[in-house]
Amino acid sequence: MSTESPDRRSAGARTRPGVGAVVAVVAGLSSRWLLVDAPLLALAIIIVCSVVLVLAAPKVPLLTIVTWVMVSAIVVQFPGLTIENLALGTVAGLLTSLCLTGPMAVAAVLRHRREYLHRGWRLAAMEAERRSNDIQTALQRERMSLAAEMHDGLGHSLTLIAVRLGQLSLTSTLAPADRAAVTELRQASAEAAEELGNAVRLLRDPGAIATGTGVPTIMDAVESARSAGIPVTTDVPEGLTEILSAEAQTAVARLVQESLTNAAKHAPGEQVGIAIHVTGSTMVAEVSNAMPAQDGADRPPSSGFGLVGIRHRAGMLGGTLEVGRSPDVFALKLTLPTDAKPSPSDRVTAAEDIVAAENEAAQSRTMATRVAIVLPAAILGAVLAVTFAYLTAATVLSVVSAPQFAEIQPGDPRAEVELSLPIFEVLDAPRDQFPPKSGEQCRYYESDVSFFERSDVHVVCFDDDAVTRMGVIPAS
Repeated sequence: MSTESPDRRSAGARTRPGVGAVVAVVAGLSSRWLLVDAPLLALAIIIVCSVVLVLAAPKVPLLTIVTWVMVSAIVVQFPGLTIENLALGTVAGLLTSLCLTGPMAVAAVLRHRREYLHRGWRLAAMEAERRSNDIQTALQRERMSLAAEMHDGLGHSLTLIAVRLGQLSLTSTLAPADRAAVTELRQASAEAAEELGNAVRLLRDPGAIATGTGVPTIMDAVESARSAGIPVTTDVPEGLTEILSAEAQTAVARLVQESLTNAAKHAPGEQVGIAIHVTGSTMVAEVSNAMPAQDGADRPPSSGFGLVGIRHRAGMLGGTLEVGRSPDVFALKLTLPTDAKPSPSDRVTAAEDIVAAENEAAQSRTMATRVAIVLPAAILGAVLAVTFAYLTAATVLSVVSAPQFAEIQPGDPRAEVELSLPIFEVLDAPRDQFPPKSGEQCRYYESDVSFFERSDVHVVCFDDDAVTRMGVIPAS
């Protein structure tokens, strides 16, 4: 089994010294006709050989090509090698070598430039990946530190609160109503500790989404608010949990929870309306509450973090959050896909951005190369087409047949004769064979349509008013 790497095998295939030697020998042998006999044929063969070398064997050493060409150019002069033939063979070999190695050198420069750019992009991608890994490591370290602080500090405090409330609920002198309230507070603190644990898990696992235990359902949040004395009306379709993904359910539950909390803080006693509608693959959840007539000065301030978190969660799931404020109503509108999942775009690394930029640059270079080839070719084609059309029109529309020419006589009015003459004169008119005299203007027309051989040329000369003389220049 061969242990040679694919890159090395590819490089060897592109070198192809055998192909380079054969093509160089053919070009060297054809150089015999370059300076004598058939230069166009020799030039055509050399051009074909140059194209073959650039496409099939671009990495053959240039010195090898020159050596094979020079040897072939001199050997082809045998037999009868003389000093003159040796000089001709040497000059022809040098010209042939120039024609072959020039395009190969240009192709080599372009190839090395592409490889240099590719190495640069690859190094940039590696550096971007390294920096991205360093940033992710630092972020994860900070998240782990924050999770530890939350667990050891806030988690410990909530646990102590739950324990003290549990002890208080066992006090024999506590009234039944107070005991029920203490038990409810203990349950709330236990749920808060559970949610804190879920938040700690999220900090330790950045790719996770808050689902599962510790996250209240929509109706759990509603019943909890009602038990706290908040009037709530709901319009929730049946089977919603079967329609929405787990991530979408969590987002809606958090929206309802945050809205009810805000209503309790900023609009106590006001009714809260919750409406959820599903249309096709889109879910819209709207929560609104009336604003109180008087703005209480002792109302707790808002941090604004709740809405920021919900908006961020909606963005991760491919949805939007709209906030509506007016003097009478405060409303939140959450729009999500029913099968919402975390967007993979947030996980795109800097290295992938570099690769995408390299691909875009490669496409731009390819397009520029195509334009550089196609545009001159199109312009050349247009020039050739216009030239061919003009030559054809000038040849076809510059004919005065013998019968037409016979109808013209000296003394005829110039205006009438010019109306019967073609708009073009013959190309390259033989004016020196029938030159106009002083004060004359002569027109030259072929007797028949002829693209390759000149036919008889009919000449009509005028002065200011009439035809002065006529003549025929025989075809040469």
